[in-house]
Order: sequence, then structure tokens, then C-alpha cells
Amino acid sequence: MHVMRRFVSGGLVVFASALAVVSAPAAYAAAPTPASGSFAATISPVGTRSADGNTVISFTFVETVQGTLTGTRVGSGLLLIHPDGTINARVNGQFTGSIGAASGSAIFNESASGTFSAFASNFVVGHGAGGLAGVHVEGTGAGAATGPATFAGTYSGQVTFSG
Repeated sequence: MHVMRRFVSGGLVVFASALAVVSAPAAYAAAPTPASGSFAATISPVGTRSADGNTVISFTFVETVQGTLTGTRVGSGLLLIHPDGTINARVNGQFTGSIGAASGSAIFNESASGTFSAFASNFVVGHGAGGLAGVHVEGTGAGAATGPATFAGTYSGQVTFSG
């Protein structure tokens, strides 16, 4: 009797698990699509300090993005200027606009290195809301300073939506 009860109980657990898997909503990811375009940003320094011969500038920024990603990114960042003139930056912001045909908002994080006359960056966009729920973008950028507090360049990458 105990063997039969254990068999039936075990069968119910397996059946319930299988039912949960079959009835769960299907998660899917669309095939990645290429992304490309341009950006222009203006920074506003909010603090400066020195550390080990480096200059560290904290700033806020507003960036206009055109192309596959079209909209505005607003956020903050840190710029590290080394004594040899090279730079490193980390930038985090809220993107509001469209990616392809979908509109909403998403978190847009980026890290850059190089010089003021030529820098390269890597970025990730995710944690979308509205029509950008499920968005994931990975890409690279290239640009340069266009003035004392302005930067411009181009980007390319891959966009994936999952649901």
C-alpha cells in the first residue's frame, strides 16, 4: 500500500511539474537586428577632484540619439582624465524614445576610453518599459569632443526583443 501511495504521489508531482512547464507562457527572443546611428551629448560638470595625478569629473548629461535608437538619454557619469591625456568614462542614463518601431524607456549604460579627439565605447540598453519591455541592445560607439563640454559620434550594434 505504501509503495502504491508513494508511486501515485510521485506521479502527481511529475504530472504537476509537466503541466506547469506546458502551460507556462512561452518566452521567446526575436532574431537580433542591426542597429546604427549617431549621437550628440552635452555634459555639465557637477564636481571635480584629483586622485593619483588623475582628474576625476562627475557630470550630468543630455544626449540626443538618432538612427535605430531615436530619442533622448539623460543621466550622470564619471570622467577620469589621466596625466598622459587618455580618458575613461562611465555613463548611466534613462533613454526615452524608440528603438525600431517600439517606443518607451530603457536604461542605457556605457563605458568609454581613448582621448578627447577619438574615443571608443561599449554600451548596453535594457530594463525597458512600455513598448521597450524586453529590449536588449549591445553595441559600440566611436566619437570625439566637439567642444569643451560636447561630444558627438556614431554607434552600431544588435537589438533583440524578448517576450
